[in-house]
Amino acid sequence: MQIIRSKAPARIDLAGGTLDLWPLYLFFNNATTINCAIDQFAEVRIEVSQESKVEEVSRIELQSEDRNEKASFRSYGELLESFQNSHKTEHLPPSLWLHARVLRHFFSFWRRSAPLKISTKCAAPAGAGLGGSSALNIALCSSLLKLTQAPYTEEELIPLARDLETTVIDVPAGIQDYWPALHGGIQAIRMEPGRVSRKVFNNRAEFLESHLVLCYSGQSRNSGINNWSVYKKFIDGDATVKKSFSEIAEATFLVEEALERQSFEIFAKGIQKEWFARQQLAPTIATVEMLQVMQRAQELGSATAKVCGAGGGGCFILIVPSEKKQTIQTHLRKDGIHVLDFNIVEHGCVVMDVQ
Repeated sequence: MQIIRSKAPARIDLAGGTLDLWPLYLFFNNATTINCAIDQFAEVRIEVSQESKVEEVSRIELQSEDRNEKASFRSYGELLESFQNSHKTEHLPPSLWLHARVLRHFFSFWRRSAPLKISTKCAAPAGAGLGGSSALNIALCSSLLKLTQAPYTEEELIPLARDLETTVIDVPAGIQDYWPALHGGIQAIRMEPGRVSRKVFNNRAEFLESHLVLCYSGQSRNSGINNWSVYKKFIDGDATVKKSFSEIAEATFLVEEALERQSFEIFAKGIQKEWFARQQLAPTIATVEMLQVMQRAQELGSATAKVCGAGGGGCFILIVPSEKKQTIQTHLRKDGIHVLDFNIVEHGCVVMDVQ
């Protein structure tokens, strides 16, 4: 039996989210998205058995351990047939659509019929806004790339993962979540006409970790910003949406400067500007409960806050003076708030062949 394992980190998005959707970033000078990889990993395990001619044996098994869901197909042909009229298969629970879609793509490069099992799990809570599905996507693509030896370079994995996920979620997918999953670290992803580049902030993990508190609302994301809705409004020329995106773009410059100078004051100013603009885009981005925790944290000494991802539940971050972080975390935990411990990780996706 051959076993391949992979894991990729989730992320905290700091500034510039949604600008990573093409072509939004083309309308801004030096459009940037800034995020950091954290030790909330998505993990994939692929088991490949010896080839068998026994057709009655289930040859493909897909399992999401954290969602406690599984499915099986008697053959690769049955898997492919289930996609005949759609990019998604109705024979699977939604948590396994991405598994099947990625496997379907890579199977065209693998000329074997050996029984195969894919098991996954993700440490980030479901709907947390930490990019867990994108981390899982990168881990899946990376492990299947190793298995099938498909003709992709590492730099081609990000557009591949984006395109495959787009066919699963039925709307354009941005690119920012794939970069920390693949490469790790703290980065500014710069999006320009014709290319996307990555600026790495080395030796800034301690600065960020000392000023961030990560909280989980306990509610899976179900509303917040609808990226596709604001995307369409921007293209249609909505003045309010355009103004909000301009302010988000400006906020990224402040956050980038703060990371370069390791300035808490500039960092808090940039996050506050980002947060205000996002609230203008979608008043439902934070639930009442999230706003109450943010207010409580402010009373304890936090400078500002923002939701992670599209909001409407999930996680949010507090920006705090380093000397007050421990006190704020302790009081919030006493209040019953779920504070997530995390560390920034400098490495991205790791693939291991444990045959």
